[in-house]
Amino acid sequence: MAVATQEVFQRTDALVETWDLGAATPARTLVTKGGRYGVSLTDTVGVTKPDHVLYGGVKVTGITRPGFSNDKATAIGTYAAGVATDGTWEFEGVTGANTSTEQSTPVFITSAGALTMTSSGNTRVGVVNYPATYEKASGVLPIKIGA
Repeated sequence: MAVATQEVFQRTDALVETWDLGAATPARTLVTKGGRYGVSLTDTVGVTKPDHVLYGGVKVTGITRPGFSNDKATAIGTYAAGVATDGTWEFEGVTGANTSTEQSTPVFITSAGALTMTSSGNTRVGVVNYPATYEKASGVLPIKIGA
């Protein structure tokens, strides 16, 4: 699945749900459950972070802790995470997106998990939602999830 580079317009906290994602999943990943789409807000168990060098040259390696309290979400499943079911998120690598892509244009996902502007044979995940001062770039779109 695609991973968002940033949150453009904030999600609604009351619409955040906890989903078992079924596998180790990094934060900001576009995920699906029951035909609905959302964006994971934290890492799940098993996501390995890059090594970090701290002050004084101390190196921390192999960090696999999930996001806040997800290691305690046993009622939901091993790979639980909070999922935003709304909000606007920026994604790179959207096939067919360019600087002339219009506001509110539908965005789709392929069976392989790639974002595309092509509707044929693909599932709709949301619509383009530009902020007023957004700097457009080919292949990069702010997508309003679930719209």
